Amino acid sequence: MIALLGGGSVALLRGSTQRLEPVPTQEVRVDAPIGPGQSGTVSLDATVYLPRTIPAPAILVAHGFGGSKESVDADARELAARGFVVLAWSARGFGRSSGQIALDSPDAEVADGSRLLDYLATRPDVLLDGPGDPRVGVTGASYGGALSLLLAGYDKRVDAIAPVITWNDLGQALFPNAASSTPLPTDTPARGAFGSDGVFKRGWASMFFSAGLTPGPTAGPPGAPGAPDTGAGRAPGAGPTDPDTSDTPAGG
Repeated sequence: MIALLGGGSVALLRGSTQRLEPVPTQEVRVDAPIGPGQSGTVSLDATVYLPRTIPAPAILVAHGFGGSKESVDADARELAARGFVVLAWSARGFGRSSGQIALDSPDAEVADGSRLLDYLATRPDVLLDGPGDPRVGVTGASYGGALSLLLAGYDKRVDAIAPVITWNDLGQALFPNAASSTPLPTDTPARGAFGSDGVFKRGWASMFFSAGLTPGPTAGPPGAPGAPDTGAGRAPGAGPTDPDTSDTPAGG
């Protein structure tokens, strides 16, 4: 199975052309702290995709900048059909999740990822490596790929990652410079990648930030017409608010 980028999401190269069976899903809301020194929480809109046999290892699927959990729906379904419990979510500030975009900040989106790991550890359908420690991998492209790198660096519970065409430093990626007034070792171009006065990648930067400014569905107050079921009154990160039980997976 090979991860490829297609349309801002992770596409999986199938080993066969057989049609994958439908997978049951559960819509959930997971609450996470806004950030250090701030009161209140953000509400993350997520979908859990269930395999036929449970318990099973889990995978977090993160979307690209300007996307939402719907952007990676096909990828999540494929992974679930292949035996994983998959959680796809809309990052804070995107889709129907509340909060403000913080560009994969360790105190915001990365902390949200850790909260999602906490939630997975409470689910009986997810394999555990220990108390509070789900057996889990993280994948995503671009913005989601950066999230997978950061989450693995900050949370030791992450067992595997598959980041796709992403950056290790957003500022350097948008202002790259491999030039230097002094000789540099030639074993890797990365030694000169952080030189000052890089060339601004205007095209990529424009697309990146325009995607973040594009209006999309937003989270309304609980109970408002058209608002998603936020599970008001539940404990933060409590189970599914409106599970689809039409095709419950068999235990295994």
